[in-house]
Amino acid sequence: MPSDRKTSGYLSAQFGVEGMTALVTGSTRGIGFGIARALAEAGAQVIVHGRDAERAHDAGRSIGAADVVVADLGSPEEVLQMCDGLVQRETPIDLVVNNAGVEIGSRLETMNDDDLWSTLHVNLMAPMALLRELLPSLRRSHRASVINVSSIHEVVPSWGNSAYAASKAALAMVTKTLAIEWGPEGIRVNAIAPGAIATDINADVIEEIGEESFREWIPLGRVGTPDDIGPAAVFLASRAAQYMTGATLVIDGGYSHHLVRYRHSDHA
Repeated sequence: MPSDRKTSGYLSAQFGVEGMTALVTGSTRGIGFGIARALAEAGAQVIVHGRDAERAHDAGRSIGAADVVVADLGSPEEVLQMCDGLVQRETPIDLVVNNAGVEIGSRLETMNDDDLWSTLHVNLMAPMALLRELLPSLRRSHRASVINVSSIHEVVPSWGNSAYAASKAALAMVTKTLAIEWGPEGIRVNAIAPGAIATDINADVIEEIGEESFREWIPLGRVGTPDDIGPAAVFLASRAAQYMTGATLVIDGGYSHHLVRYRHSDHA
């Protein structure tokens, strides 16, 4: 690397997100909170989102968020209302992180309608509607990008979890399609696919299977944490990833490459 790059802090500038305005959905806990915290620590102006107002404001205060928005992404009306307020902001949205999601473990034949539609609405329809509505704001940014938080189950089947896996597989194709549609406008669209991460949403599965089994199955020997995901989001949002779009970063400790698969017990 040329010496002038060393002395000018070239790498620091490339990996920085200083001054960016970033919306992170579902950022009151788990992976979303880890991403929001990492972006805030890297200098971004983070907008925390949650459906519980008290929890959202607590999370926002804890990371020094620029703003907090409250909406139930299972409600199309609340999604549109939230987006309307964000589009009217004087400062454009530079980064949208579609992280909010639900995982309701059940075989299809025993899954009730409410759980089925909730999974598809929150994991797929809400991110698509949100991006459609926020596109005018992204177009006003000079470094706009999107990060969709998917899952290794977009390609690896998950026993008793067809609705969740289907929603993540569809989100993966949304990522690729918008990458080619929005690329000419300078808007990058990428994804992160986490594996077994220690969050509230995964707590029951991790407890049922046992962390010892996960440590045996995961080549890196441990269950991941939200802190393993946040830095990857900072990278994808930064200039260091300026030639990346339509890509998925798999962050799973090598788990998806392992042949052993745990067969979940049936869920009534």
